[in-house]
Amino acid sequence: MTEKERAPRQTIRRFDIFAEWNRLKALTRHHMGDDDARAYGLAVAKVVAARKFHGTDPEKTRELKRRARQEEVDEPWWEHLGTSAEFEQKIADRMGREFYAEVFQPAVKRAWDAGQRYEDIRDTLRKDWNEASKRG
Repeated sequence: MTEKERAPRQTIRRFDIFAEWNRLKALTRHHMGDDDARAYGLAVAKVVAARKFHGTDPEKTRELKRRARQEEVDEPWWEHLGTSAEFEQKIADRMGREFYAEVFQPAVKRAWDAGQRYEDIRDTLRKDWNEASKRG
């Protein structure tokens, strides 16, 4: 992989790492399949990042945030908030599929497997990637 390919196409956001982190959580802790895990990861990131959802009453927004934070998966509340295809578009395609598959995803997985916390890695992982994207 060349230096340019090691740089993301666009800046890596906390949102991107949080969506991937929750995709891994869905795969490992909640035993979801790949498509559901991508939809779940994206939905949790959207819910936690959102101040409010356009057209959604504040009580519904609070309920979605509660379910996301408590990792409720009894019923698929996230299905109407994100899809596997949308995850691919908003996360993988945005940064570049090759970068996602060969750099981003393995780095986040290593942190997950090492038992690190999202809060401890969200900025450190992004730092070098975002500097490389500015040079590229």
